[in-house]
Amino acid sequence: MWGATTAIASTISQLDLAYPNSLPDLRSGPSLLLASDYGGQHKSAPYEAFSFLIADLSYCGDWNQMRSRIRKEFLRDNRRMGYKGMNDRRKRSALLPFLRAADNIPGLVLTVLVDKRLQAELLFSGAERGSVPDLLQSWPVPVVKKFIWVIHVGSALVAGLSAKGQNLLWITDEDDIAANDSRIIEATPLVAGILSQYLPHDMAHLRFGTTKCDSGDLLLEDFAAIPDLAAGALVEIPKVDTVRLDSGVRTPLRGYVPWKALSILSWLGRGSGELRKISVVVDQGDSGAQVRARALDLHMTA
Repeated sequence: MWGATTAIASTISQLDLAYPNSLPDLRSGPSLLLASDYGGQHKSAPYEAFSFLIADLSYCGDWNQMRSRIRKEFLRDNRRMGYKGMNDRRKRSALLPFLRAADNIPGLVLTVLVDKRLQAELLFSGAERGSVPDLLQSWPVPVVKKFIWVIHVGSALVAGLSAKGQNLLWITDEDDIAANDSRIIEATPLVAGILSQYLPHDMAHLRFGTTKCDSGDLLLEDFAAIPDLAAGALVEIPKVDTVRLDSGVRTPLRGYVPWKALSILSWLGRGSGELRKISVVVDQGDSGAQVRARALDLHMTA
């Protein structure tokens, strides 16, 4: 395993040992759906967020009914939910019902906050010198770095929660990683190759694509919106001057982060419902350790 994913997996394993209900059981269904999204790409953000939602849609019937009702009530014109679009009045009205509906997904939303200084030191600092796979040589270096984070962390997540013979549909938003069909074609064999290095068992079919795969009912769009919201909210925390993610000091966020971030962070800090939620911070370790991963405690009080 890659050093960063080793640290992340170890942190999640320790969390599951301390709190045995931290992870869902996704091994009984035929197919898994994984959605990935990202936040913090702007230069002013000290951390970048990589967020994932994994579930078996066979058991998501309650969520599907609830999110369809929310669309009919608040989003009748097929508006897309997303962190950046919360200035829209209808989306603001739909946010809390949308998050409460997501609690009915029997799955896991995992968000990894990565210190950008660590990324610059550890991830392909020699990418310009040809240290990336041949298929990605035409990609911009920042996109390659982001792609590597996404594929490694997502692969580790699938390896830990999947079972032999399951199918996997991995969808991502139509951003710079999947900006066009040619990038999807180039990325798919690399996704399969990296995933196979993590898996302790053989899976069945892998499909890697974007939310364009949606059948028209916006189910995939709404599924992918959940990690988008989580990533967008979590990158707001390091912007607060009084917050240091490398300390164990509890810091109030109310009044310091936007209302939309506070609503999402409060939701991420609640353990109610079927959906499990884990947030991890990855940065430079102490005593010369190269990578450190720690679970972020989003304890919300009234």
